[in-house]
Amino acid sequence: MVAVSVVIPLYNKVQYIERTIMSILSQTFQDFEIIIVDDGSTDGSVEKAETWIDERIKVLKLEHKGASAARNKGILAATAELITFIDADDEWKPGFLEKIIYLKDKYPECGAYATSYEIVLPTKKKIIPSIYQTPEKWEGVFTNYVEKTLKDLPIISSAIAVRKQVFDKIGLFKEGEPLGEDQDMWLRIGMNYSIAYINESNAIYYRGLENSVCMDLTILNRYPIIYSLENLLHKEEIPYIDLYLSKLKLDYSKRLLEANKLDSAWQELQNTKASVYKWQKIKLWLFYYWKKISNKYSFTQKNIIKNARKL
Repeated sequence: MVAVSVVIPLYNKVQYIERTIMSILSQTFQDFEIIIVDDGSTDGSVEKAETWIDERIKVLKLEHKGASAARNKGILAATAELITFIDADDEWKPGFLEKIIYLKDKYPECGAYATSYEIVLPTKKKIIPSIYQTPEKWEGVFTNYVEKTLKDLPIISSAIAVRKQVFDKIGLFKEGEPLGEDQDMWLRIGMNYSIAYINESNAIYYRGLENSVCMDLTILNRYPIIYSLENLLHKEEIPYIDLYLSKLKLDYSKRLLEANKLDSAWQELQNTKASVYKWQKIKLWLFYYWKKISNKYSFTQKNIIKNARKL
């Protein structure tokens, strides 16, 4: 049995899947299997994936159901005790798996192991996330995962490994949720297990690429993690839950404003307590009123033009 199962959910990433696979095959730690789960791609992605001749690579197929369904299929097919994920447009640095195995051996009591990452924008600009009260190069165990979310996200899908038995206890990824379903999973893990972490970038997250769900403003589902946090808030006292919830609600409000869903954004902002994030909330209110005025001006201008054409 291999040490690590690598699960790649694949949907229409023909431009990037080769780079992703290459980054896995170039790891300094080589005892792994790769499970590519094609989620009904139509752009030649799966055909490109199938050209790789390596006995460690398996390609599974399912009808288009979303990244969560693809990850779940990969989890169920995995033969290793440790499962890691990488999105089909992201990349690992050569030492990623070696760091994960190091953490697993040093902190065997933990349910998951993760490293920091860097963000690369379409402009090629690089961003290094700032993890709350976690110095650069810090290594250790998150005893309160929620606290670590108060600045940038400490964990992304392409920089974490989870013990397979963890999914037996907390369940699989929530299917049918196109946004935030991964963060909901890390929250569930963090509520039930300690997470070993090293604040050193070993993965590259490419933000804003073509076909990215996050960039599709027609997808406006309320993040599932918001519901999870609201339930936790009502059930038990956990430090920082209210702050994390406020942060996510403000992020969702911003998405609604960008999509010009002003009534929904207004409702979300009204129901968001934001003592720590008050400036972010003020900025979003200003953005809301600017959109309101812009829409009214645009509507008036269109009516003037329409009436002028009737003359």
